[in-house]
Parts: sequence; C-alpha cells; structure tokens
Amino acid sequence: MLSKYDRNGFYSNIMKTNRLVLKTSHLFLLGILVVLLSFLPFLLLGMDSIVPYHDQLDGEIIAYIYRAKYLFGEEIIPEFLNGASSNALTPPAPLAVLLFKVFEPFSAYLILQFGGQLVAFAGMFLLAMKLSGNKWNALVVALLYAFLPFLPVYGLSQYGMPLLLVCILELYRRKHKAFSYAYIALYTAMSSLVLCGFVWLAGWAILLVILCLRKALKSCLDMLWGFLLMLGIYLLENLSLLLQILGLKDSYVSHKIEYATTGGSFPASFLEQLLHGGEHYLDRHEAILALSLLLLAGVLLLYRKCDKETLRRAKWLLMDLALICFFCFIAAFWQSSNSFTLRSSLGTLGAFQIGRVMWLAPTLWYVALSICLSILWMHRSTLLRYLSYGLSLIVLGITGILCLKHSLVKPCIQELLLADYETISWSDYYASDVMAQVENFLLEQEGLTKEEYRVASLGIDPASTLYHGFYCVDGYSNNYDLNYKKAFRTVIAPELERNAWLADYYDNWGNRCYLFSSEIPGYFNIEKGSFWYNDLQLDTGALKALGCDYILSAAYIVNAADTHLQLLSQEPCQTPESYYAIYIYKIVP
Repeated sequence: MLSKYDRNGFYSNIMKTNRLVLKTSHLFLLGILVVLLSFLPFLLLGMDSIVPYHDQLDGEIIAYIYRAKYLFGEEIIPEFLNGASSNALTPPAPLAVLLFKVFEPFSAYLILQFGGQLVAFAGMFLLAMKLSGNKWNALVVALLYAFLPFLPVYGLSQYGMPLLLVCILELYRRKHKAFSYAYIALYTAMSSLVLCGFVWLAGWAILLVILCLRKALKSCLDMLWGFLLMLGIYLLENLSLLLQILGLKDSYVSHKIEYATTGGSFPASFLEQLLHGGEHYLDRHEAILALSLLLLAGVLLLYRKCDKETLRRAKWLLMDLALICFFCFIAAFWQSSNSFTLRSSLGTLGAFQIGRVMWLAPTLWYVALSICLSILWMHRSTLLRYLSYGLSLIVLGITGILCLKHSLVKPCIQELLLADYETISWSDYYASDVMAQVENFLLEQEGLTKEEYRVASLGIDPASTLYHGFYCVDGYSNNYDLNYKKAFRTVIAPELERNAWLADYYDNWGNRCYLFSSEIPGYFNIEKGSFWYNDLQLDTGALKALGCDYILSAAYIVNAADTHLQLLSQEPCQTPESYYAIYIYKIVP
C-alpha cells in the first residue's frame, strides 16, 4: 500500500495531469471554434463566395463532377474534349468523388475546404504538442497552419500532412494503432499520389530500410504494415493511370510527351524555393526562417551555456531545416537547365514534376516554428523570458498577418464588407443562369438538345460550359490524346502564328486545349462589355471537322462572316448580375 505521503504525491500528480488535459482540451476546442467561425462568410455568401479559380474551378472541379457522373459507367467522358478517356480527368483526391456524387458541387467543395481546415488544425495541434509539450504553442501554430491558402480540391494532400506524420510516429511507438491505420487509409484515399503521395512513400521506404539495417524492423512491424496500406491504396486508385503509362491500357499517346523540358538558373530557383516557396505551397514562412537562423546562431555562440534540452531542440530544428534545404535542392535541380538532358531522356516521365517534394515544405516550416517557440519559451530568467515573448510576438504577428492576408476567407470577408469589391465568384465563373439561356435558345431556335451538338468556348473558360453539361470539343487536361492536340492546333494555328507566346504555350505545354486569340493572349475569361474581337482568325473548317457546331463567345466578333461564323442573335445571353455576355455563333459552310 502507498504511504500517506506517497498517496498525497500520487493524487497530486493525477490532479495536475487532469488539469493540464482539461486546459489543453479547452484550447483545442477554442481553436476549432475559430476555424468554424471562418466558415461563416462562405455560408452567408453561398455560391457568391470568392474562391481561387485557377486549378480549381477551371479544372479539378470539372474532374470531380464528371468522374462522379460516370463513377460506375463508361471509361469515356462524352462531354469532354469530344469524348476523351476518363484518364484525361483524374481527380486529385479520389475518395472525394463520392462527395460530388452525393452533394451539389459547391456543397462538396465547402466540405473539402472546411473538413480540410479542421483536419489541418487538429493534426498540427497534436504534432506541436508532441514537439513542445506547450498548449499555447500548439494553438497558435495550428491556427496559422489551418489558414494557409491550400487549395481544397486537393483534399487532404496538404491539409492532412501533420496528422499523417503524427500517425506514423504513433505506429513507430506502437500506440494508437487502430486510429493511425484508419487515418493513413483516409489520407491516402483523399490525396494525390503524383502531387505528394510519392514523397511520403519514398521517405517511408527509406525509413524502413534504415530500420532494417539496424535490425529493428521486427520491433516496428506496424510501420511496415502502415507503409503497405498506403502503397496498396495508392496503387488501386491509380491503377488505370499506371496501366496507361505502362502501355497496357488506353493505347493513346499522352500529349505530355511534347512537354518542353526547359529550366532556369539552379541558384536562383533554390533561393526562390527556400525564401518564398512555390505556387501551391506558399506558406508565408519568411519570419519563421529568420527566427530559425537567429536561434541556431544564438545556440552556436552560447553552446557551452545552453542546457541539454535547448541543445536537443536546436538539433531538431537543424534537422528540420536541413530536410527543407534538401527538398529545395531537389526541386531547384529538377526545374533548372541542369536536369535538361535527364528529363529529355525520360520521355513522358520527364514531364513528372519531382519538384512537388516541396508540397511537404509548409508542414516542415510550421514544425520549425513550433520548435523555435519551444526554445524561446524555456527561459526562466525574467529578462530573457520577456525578450523571448517579445520576439515570439513579432514573428507570430508577421506570420499571422501574412497568413490571414492570403487566406481563403479574406476575399469573402471583403465581398461582404466592401460594396465596390469586384472579384469573380463561383456563380460568376460558372454562369449557370447565362448557360441556361444558351441551352434554351438552342433548343427553341435550333430544335437541338445538348446531346445533339458540340460547342467550343471563346473568351470563357470551357469549364463553364462543361459545368452546365454541354458537350465540348475543348477543355483543360494534363493527360489527353496527343493526336487530338495536333488536330485542335490546326483550328488555332492562324492565331498561334501571330503570337509567339501563345505558340510556345500551346506547343510546349498544351494542357489548355482552348480557342486562343492573339488580340487578348492569356485571358480566358472576358467580362461583358470590356472587349470585342476585331480580327479573329480561326480555321473554322478544321473546327467543324472536329464535330463542333457552335462557338459560345464572351465577346462580339466583328469579322465573324469572314471566318464562316453566323451570329444567331444580336442580343447576347446575359443577366444584369452576370459576369459574362455570351454570343452564340454557328459554324456555316
């Protein structure tokens, strides 16, 4: 039995532990509440919400919609690119297709965003608690991470990384195995193999090899089963794509084979990756980098005076920064001219973007922030403690302002508060009301349903017509038939000859199989009343040969008759609130 004094100490420790758990739970719930409150502007605005349309509304949303529509049906999508293979529309989070099967697209999108942010907060909170043991540290780092501008269409690819790392650590410790296996399966099904999954698999495989060399694999079999679970799910959900790459299915040659393998300066690319990040991993880490370097320099100068715990955490920080630099090196090399020969020799595989290893960088940067804060908040001296708190507030303030400035919720708040705020919204972009007018006009005037004709879009993204169910000869895809790309090039060849940038854009990349115009290169969405085509040069005969019957143009075409286009109505399809005004042109002999 415990003595009187032992019992007092035992019960005292239990009470302290319970109070810590209670306080931590309260802060965790506070963070969840903050994230939930950020959903309010989206709920108030509905489909008038402002969402990033690049790589979301113009592509991935359409992939989800049509893969959901033909989930258990044909492997050909008749509405897309005149009947393209389903591999031409591969959603980045396969399990999320079910959301688009059950819910309307906008509702499914919000579930992806809100669910992703909640998982991001929870995962980073748990990870920061493991690193620092400080609940306030965990709260602020997790909130900052949850508001990074990740694109929701990528599912848990980035949002879910911190929690995935926690689960891998738990398997290593042989704890919480059921939850860890379940989340690894969820993460894999809700993320992309080609965007980030290959990095996790490679890193995990290296870790297993190290454990094997140390003869410790038998004691870490849970790690092996977790790896095999992730590998198996990725292989199953990407089976069709892998069979195509191996030449065992879908005999068409992907247009990726014509991707231009060019690059810039390695040093410049490395510094850009290290200092600022890239398009899909802008994590606003500038202040975190400065703080990390300052702390490491301080520890180095005061090495003999630092206690063991400070040195241990500084070692973690150094390892974290070293891993980030390693990823920056890989990305910079692959994107630079140094890798030109290697990438050119790989054919279609040369188009694979190994630089996506940097998708892990945001998680690593906010791990670094958590470690930095844990070092700063360890001081017992009053003066050093206040200096540390002051430095922490400066870094957190700068990082917080940058995160909120570029967060997904900021445009929606501006839309609610500013009467003159004009940015294209979900409803503006897809223009369902205008597209309904186009459909009704062709039904009433031409006597045709959508299944009986094909359209091409001019000055309006083909995603808008696809969203409404039109059968399109154009579209946005990173994996479609090379022969179709060449056939479509004949249509736009006169315009490509007039603009070298457009020619390079289409010939050396070609994901956007669009009707381009040299009069307005690079603009795919024209607001009503802002522009008209004076001298549009398209090979409408070649367009007709592709099966196209009508061009839906967001601007008036002055020389339409010269290109065998007949305007069916002088009055465009539009509403007082619509972003577009659509003119309907028929291709005539």
